[in-house]
Amino acid sequence: MEQCLFILLFFTGVISLVLSVPRKYFLIQQGKTWSDAQAYCRVTYTDLAIIESTENMVELQYEAQRQQFSSSAWLGMYNDINSWRWSFGNEPLTTGMTWLAGRPNNNGGHQECGATSTWGWFDNPCNSTRPFVCFDDTKTGNKVYIYISNKTTWYDAQAYCRTHHVDLASSRNATENSNIQSAIAVYTWTWFGLFRDSWKWTDQTNVSTIRWMPGKPDNQLGNENCGYVNNNEVADAQCSDIMPFFCYSGMTIQKIMRVKVRSSQDVNDLAVQVAILEQIKQKLKDHGIAENITVKWREQPDGSVFHKE
Repeated sequence: MEQCLFILLFFTGVISLVLSVPRKYFLIQQGKTWSDAQAYCRVTYTDLAIIESTENMVELQYEAQRQQFSSSAWLGMYNDINSWRWSFGNEPLTTGMTWLAGRPNNNGGHQECGATSTWGWFDNPCNSTRPFVCFDDTKTGNKVYIYISNKTTWYDAQAYCRTHHVDLASSRNATENSNIQSAIAVYTWTWFGLFRDSWKWTDQTNVSTIRWMPGKPDNQLGNENCGYVNNNEVADAQCSDIMPFFCYSGMTIQKIMRVKVRSSQDVNDLAVQVAILEQIKQKLKDHGIAENITVKWREQPDGSVFHKE
């Protein structure tokens, strides 16, 4: 009679438990500037309110209704006007040596891309259509900078340059700036590789799922770089304005746990890891603690999850 010998081995792996505490909102009806409101929220709660979903907005509105509040209040959103950088390498702008006088000024509230001409640089809405200049460091001499006369948006220009050359041209010093000026048409506003981020929450995530008031943001008074909410819509205002504000509390707690398993299979096989993880999740669910928890394996420096004991 043929006998099969199964050898059970012990393996140790590490899982990461990430617990998200539900976000709670607090309305403070004392008027403050945006910066002073943020300082208060950071000391007393977590930060100025961040809205990342419809559910978040509903919870915030419940808090406003509870306090019978129907006016404007600061949120934790701001226009990141100092985030200018180059498309190639995502390299930050270290000097604005050739901005036109008074630029950048975000006129109209949507100027997040940079254009250049023989006059200098200026900020412009990224959906404007202009010629553009690419660069290609696989070429030499005056062929490094390639002027494209077809007008397109900044992002379409970036896609073209990255597909056919290397990227939109950077003007990081006087030499690069001079070479770009030599390549472009005289006095023609031309896209190059300068751009910046737009509206962000204080946790550095982009503002995307919230509804703006009609025509906003518009930077009507200049320097309207902070955001407030009225009812369920947001708008831009000068950060020095005085108004009530919403704070929030909530945090993410991470716990690392070591897990020992006994198996005759290859526990570093992805399918086996998924099966073990599902069993752990089910155990947490059976004990009523799976809600708002993310469970995932933590890879070791060599790329493996489990090590044999």
